Amino acid sequence: MKFVLNSKKKAQSLIEYALILAMVAVVAIAALQLLGNNIGSTLRSAADTVGDGAENAGRNACSAMGDDFQWNEDDNTCKFIGDTDE
Repeated sequence: MKFVLNSKKKAQSLIEYALILAMVAVVAIAALQLLGNNIGSTLRSAADTVGDGAENAGRNACSAMGDDFQWNEDDNTCKFIGDTDE
């Protein structure tokens, strides 16, 4: 009889743990559903800021190289436009 009671207690504990795990999963999914759009827009904004900063750094570096270089807006590259006959 003692073996049967001990087995029932173990099964009850496993069920309780499974229910707790299921509740945590439901809360996590609900939180992600509510915050997902905000997190996505924040990450997109950060990525745009980093991209703009990199483009500005390239433009500034190109202009710092002197008048022989020109920033090309079409493909975001620095082109040498100086005289090559020297």
